[in-house]
Amino acid sequence: MPKPEELGKTAESQEKNRQRPVWHWILGGFGLVIAILGVAAALFDWNWLRNPAQSFITAATGRQTVINGRMDGEWSLTPRFVIEDLHMANADWAREKELLSFERVEIVVDLRQLLRGRTVLPEIRLVKPQIALERRADGEGNWTFAVTAAKDVAAPEDRTEMPLIGRLRIENGRFRYHDEKAGVDIDAEVATVFGANNEGRDRVRLGGRGTMHGEPFRLRLTGGSLLSLRENDEPYPLTVELTVDQTVGRITGTLADPIRFEGLDLEVALSGPDLGKLQTITGVPLPMTPPYDLKGRLQRDGAVWRIETMAGRVGNSDLGGAIMIDGGRERLYIEADLRSKVLDYRDIGPLIGLKPEEALPPNMAAATASEKQAAESRAREPAEPVARGPPPRVLPDAPLAIEQLRQVDARVKFHGDKVEAPNTPLSGVDLDLLLENSVLHLRPLKLGVAGGLVDADIRIDARTDAVLTQYDVKLNRFRLERFLEAAGLKDTGSGQIDGRIRLVGYGDTVQKSLGSANGDIRLHMNGGTLSNLALELVGLDVAEAARFWAGGDRTVPLRCFVTDFNVERGVMTPRVFVLDTTDTTVTAEGSISLTDELLGLTVKAHPKDASILSARTPITISGAFSRPSVGIDAGQLAARTAGAIALGVLLTPLASILAFIEPGLEGDSDCVALLQQGQAGKGG
Repeated sequence: MPKPEELGKTAESQEKNRQRPVWHWILGGFGLVIAILGVAAALFDWNWLRNPAQSFITAATGRQTVINGRMDGEWSLTPRFVIEDLHMANADWAREKELLSFERVEIVVDLRQLLRGRTVLPEIRLVKPQIALERRADGEGNWTFAVTAAKDVAAPEDRTEMPLIGRLRIENGRFRYHDEKAGVDIDAEVATVFGANNEGRDRVRLGGRGTMHGEPFRLRLTGGSLLSLRENDEPYPLTVELTVDQTVGRITGTLADPIRFEGLDLEVALSGPDLGKLQTITGVPLPMTPPYDLKGRLQRDGAVWRIETMAGRVGNSDLGGAIMIDGGRERLYIEADLRSKVLDYRDIGPLIGLKPEEALPPNMAAATASEKQAAESRAREPAEPVARGPPPRVLPDAPLAIEQLRQVDARVKFHGDKVEAPNTPLSGVDLDLLLENSVLHLRPLKLGVAGGLVDADIRIDARTDAVLTQYDVKLNRFRLERFLEAAGLKDTGSGQIDGRIRLVGYGDTVQKSLGSANGDIRLHMNGGTLSNLALELVGLDVAEAARFWAGGDRTVPLRCFVTDFNVERGVMTPRVFVLDTTDTTVTAEGSISLTDELLGLTVKAHPKDASILSARTPITISGAFSRPSVGIDAGQLAARTAGAIALGVLLTPLASILAFIEPGLEGDSDCVALLQQGQAGKGG
């Protein structure tokens, strides 16, 4: 049995334990937990989390995810977590087997900030990451996950929700993007490089290269530090340089909100050989053009993008104005208000399907006048002789971009102060273009020509494969003398020409459309003057022409000029063709084929005075549009010559000229009567 003194000590000890503060027990328990955690940490294998991590990512994205390598971590307030050899499966319909993979990823997390509700990642390192994004024709992308849990990993909607990232390192990355709908295919290498700017802050630099539509592709991006992505007190600086083959783009400026890509203050500079090639980059259909160099200010309001204060050159023409692109509608909508001070006719040729001519090199805009003159002179030099072969076609044969017309709605206004074209007296141009539901309407299209005006209304209906084009072109107050001066025939005639062209044709090119057209073409001129020398040459009146050459030409009053062509299935046939002066009446017959681009006219002159040495032989105009041939009707001339020889043999030598003497036609043609005759020929 315990001794009494021992029993007293035990009772005293128990009393002391009952009196010990509670915090002693708490500290003891906490120390025990730390000891247990320390033992667990020492024995813990991070690879135990591999299967749970795979299952979590697979469930969150709906894509099978496998981690073949090791997982590792650290026990600290800023631990570094490591995952190696991760692979995420792609959508079932995608071309590539995997959506995402990387050899190694390292992420450093600040746990102290995480406990305060802030996500701070001091460092992210990706080694050999590969991502393959695809979008098919119906617009679905392989980045669209089929499970609701995926919304938790969606991109942040606000700049303040962006994690604070200190440094992002990408080593030997590869980015692939295939867009079946837009026809874009990118395969690029990606890496990040860091360097201090003048303010002493790191800026992210991302560089990639690869191919786009089979063309060499290069991208360089420079932005502010990743930490500044989350800062609201200053705009985020950004510079993007993009090169696809010969197309070069540069965007520089700031974004108030880089996450939403809003509050843009960006300058855009684009240059390249053809604006149409920009569709591979922007997805926006644009027309074919000569080489261009344009700049402007880029703005964005939701789905609406604007390029303001645009200025630059397209070919040899200056171009300025504004463009708006709205991607928030059911169909892409483009609106533009453009203007030009000097428009070179060669620069609008590709818009209607003309093959581009030899143009000045892009740097000729800054060349001296003598350099420009030398370059233009070389361009006019005749080419080396080649085998003639079939004559080249003249009417534009480039097909209309039917698919683009069916994908886009547009409204475009264009004004040109001056149009430059050699040997053609052109002035200003105004155009209103409306494209709606696959119907392209040019109304009005106004072009100043020879002191007059072309006022056209052209409607192209591309809703079906049989593209229908309706032409209604009014020719108002053309001055004949302006045409003659442009052709180097100054002071050889004057007068006002009016007319109208109304045609309807089918086909996806100008060539097919006019080659199948039905309708009519009319020109008329009341009053004016015309060179008598030209009239005598048309009639092959050698004596009269020689007299005018020796004694000087003179002009005669032009009483009336009327042409009324019937156009049927692309063949023009004159119902009426009369040019009437006080001296001569000229008529024509035959046909012109727009389908085959062939001329087949016979022009006859009927002088109103008797003249010797006048062959009075019809003039023939034949051959292709590109190789016209002007001659005389040898058969009729031979018959007259044979008659002259017979008379010379049977009568006297003077009689040989009798066959060339022809009395003038009596009476003058009245222009009003001729117009009425033309109407009667049309049946009303």
